[in-house]
Amino acid sequence: MNWRALWLWMQSLGYWVFLAIVAAGAALLFVPLWHRQHTLQNDIRRLDAEVARLESLEKQYKSEIEALKSDPTYVERVAREKLNLVKPNETVFQFPAPAATATNRPRR
Repeated sequence: MNWRALWLWMQSLGYWVFLAIVAAGAALLFVPLWHRQHTLQNDIRRLDAEVARLESLEKQYKSEIEALKSDPTYVERVAREKLNLVKPNETVFQFPAPAATATNRPRR
């Protein structure tokens, strides 16, 4: 084998090994960055969904506030349902909820 051809082949091989090392180093540098970007994009999607949910809740609360300010019938209903208030001389009957057991079922 010709020494010159061997030398050129070794230089060529060295060039490709050098390129492979540089490519592997670049990959090792960019893989963590890609993973971080992917994680941040997932966080953005999750937070966007949370913002949409909270905006919907805010809209619901604003409409309830407006109804409490302007609708006396709604105020009375809320007072009765949530605060268990009654009008004077009014009697309230409360019945316990039946327990769902096998003994309460009707026989066939």
